[in-house]
Amino acid sequence: MFLISNPDKDSIMIGVIGISYKTAPVEIREKFSFSKDEIIPFSELLQEETEISDLVLVSTCNRTEIYFSQDKHDNQTAFELMYEVIKKFKGVTDHCWHYFYHRSNAGAVRHLFEVSSGLDSLIIGEDQIIGQIKEAYLTCTELALTDAILMRLFQKSFEAGKRVRTETEIKLGITSVSSAAVEMCNYLLNGVSDKSVLLIGAGETGTLALQNIHKKGVKQIAVTNRTTEKAEKTATKYEGTTIPFESFEKYLHGYDIVMIATSSTSPLITAEMIKRTLHIRPNHKQVYIDLSVPRNIEKEVAEIPNIEVLGVDDLQEIVNQTTEKKKDSAEKAKIILDEVVADFNEWLASRSLRPAINTITSNFQAINHEELSTYRKLSTPEMQEMVDDYAQHLTQRYTRLLIKNLKDLTDNGKNIDSLKIINDLFKFA
Repeated sequence: MFLISNPDKDSIMIGVIGISYKTAPVEIREKFSFSKDEIIPFSELLQEETEISDLVLVSTCNRTEIYFSQDKHDNQTAFELMYEVIKKFKGVTDHCWHYFYHRSNAGAVRHLFEVSSGLDSLIIGEDQIIGQIKEAYLTCTELALTDAILMRLFQKSFEAGKRVRTETEIKLGITSVSSAAVEMCNYLLNGVSDKSVLLIGAGETGTLALQNIHKKGVKQIAVTNRTTEKAEKTATKYEGTTIPFESFEKYLHGYDIVMIATSSTSPLITAEMIKRTLHIRPNHKQVYIDLSVPRNIEKEVAEIPNIEVLGVDDLQEIVNQTTEKKKDSAEKAKIILDEVVADFNEWLASRSLRPAINTITSNFQAINHEELSTYRKLSTPEMQEMVDDYAQHLTQRYTRLLIKNLKDLTDNGKNIDSLKIINDLFKFA
């Protein structure tokens, strides 16, 4: 692959490239969904193809985003290379560029903070997303894929998310896709307190959905999961039962509501599977809730009489109501984000001064040491101590003065042109 180098090698770019519910339907998003096991092989391919090695990969039911920092390429080239590697890794040959968005530097910072705060979620104020971002960050950090800039960026994003949720009322009401799906299910069945529920997949998303529907008064609960122990633990919490994962098909007809949220890359529930048991309970109305991306329920299931299928993209009515209710909180959240973004950008800009500050300090110390070494040959120990103290005082004073002037002239590192002139003037490395 032909690589175009960035002429400004001192400039670190922060970038994000992603696809979300705002830009693509679920049938496109699921093509670019990542599992945790794919992070290392993807990062290796990315390093090989682009020389970009620092990243955090976030993949949820509503979005796949890759945050990265790099100084090898200009911004547009970095995004184009990243897009090509994503397609290559996922084996996608279709043209999908128009589904992706990309932001750089301040725009990328702002975007992450909005995502962490729940402002960019399908359900404004969503709680689950900040946990998902923390998990993605910790995973990539443990895999040694994050540099100091990404570490600071994500720590500030957690601060932004916490402040928005504690200083506004954005988390009141519906705060997750799971709870929205339960509300829609409640509407379709004219209440759910007398209904029976089967949960397939006892991960975070599934258990959150089960928690929400249990709050509606549902008592008849069954859970199945690939790991039996996890299913039993979840079922016990809600005084439910468990069924074997390998044979859950035989039990589908017995429940009013079937919720599924697994990491399977292909449908676990098919139309043919359901049709085989229709005769057992004819005219039995059921709601299937698919909280998985990629989808775990075959789309043809929705065509079967008396069956409703709710996916993550089928919640627009509830989304609109929630958005309207949280408008004031969202406006207050944006003011908070302005502060946190400014704080991070200030820190990032000041990093560009470090080489110059280190050079000023080391150069003055070197001059001081060189000049004093000559003087020591001609003076007594008492005179040496006095001169040493005075020379150190002058060195520290002029170092501080130059650093202060450096910060003033460059607006604490924001004025890159001034910084380049200063570096050239003093011939800093």
